[in-house]
Amino acid sequence: MKLARPLLAALAALLIPAAAQAEDAAPCPPFEVTGTGPDLVLVPGLGSHPETWGLVKESLAKDYRLHLVHVAGFAGRPAKGDPAQVLANTKAEIIRHLDCQKVARAAYAGHSMGGFLGLMLGADHPDRISRVVVVDSLPFFPLIFNPGATVASTTRIAEDTRIGLLAQDRDSFAEGQRRGVMSLVQKPADQTRVADWSIASDRASFAAAIHALMTTDMRARLGEVKVPVRVIAAANPYAPRARVEPLYRTAYAGTPDMQLTIIDDSFHFIMFDQPAAFETALRAGLADEAAKPAPAP
Repeated sequence: MKLARPLLAALAALLIPAAAQAEDAAPCPPFEVTGTGPDLVLVPGLGSHPETWGLVKESLAKDYRLHLVHVAGFAGRPAKGDPAQVLANTKAEIIRHLDCQKVARAAYAGHSMGGFLGLMLGADHPDRISRVVVVDSLPFFPLIFNPGATVASTTRIAEDTRIGLLAQDRDSFAEGQRRGVMSLVQKPADQTRVADWSIASDRASFAAAIHALMTTDMRARLGEVKVPVRVIAAANPYAPRARVEPLYRTAYAGTPDMQLTIIDDSFHFIMFDQPAAFETALRAGLADEAAKPAPAP
């Protein structure tokens, strides 16, 4: 027994530093960093590319240090880890990226699924996320179809949707994406671009993300999101302001510090349909961050 204790101590001395080195050696995520100023993380939506932010990127980079997240498995980036854990994996990659860039705390803006992830990060990592701008996303996705939806009422639909997407051949999936995108963005060129991103995505990651969004309800956790939350929502003839505003205000009612801005004549990709109004709203949502001094080099 006396010999065992020194042996265990020696092994611990060898193994613990090795474990720490392995953690430090984990590769940094391949996210673009550009611009100068307060740190701002930009996250696209389901199946989308960082170029979701392309129309505001150059302008924002004059005032912010941008961290453009490319979700693993989306828009041509290979899947990483278990596709069924795409939301958790992306959250972990964002925190890992901030660590790699030595960023203690950053503002966050996310479109659609990216906005939903922002709520999760705001609740889980308030020490790392200073504020969240949510672009056209609800804390529980199925509310857009049914204001009375619950996880229990949507789980079967979510599973059928996941299985159906995985069962489609490439041509059928592509045709479905090209049809569906017509209700997400107005201009034909933008419709083609957004559909191409989805078609280039890893199918398992894409399907798993939809399943997660349909079965994860953040409303009960909104009280944990202590940082400011600024929500930008789209309104159009199919989703009029008279319906959108009460839907969003009710859904976000538990958020301690929330402000809502609605942009008319826009589909889901507000940054493409109404770029000027979108940038104005985004900058207003980030206004407190712009006043902060840039971090020392």
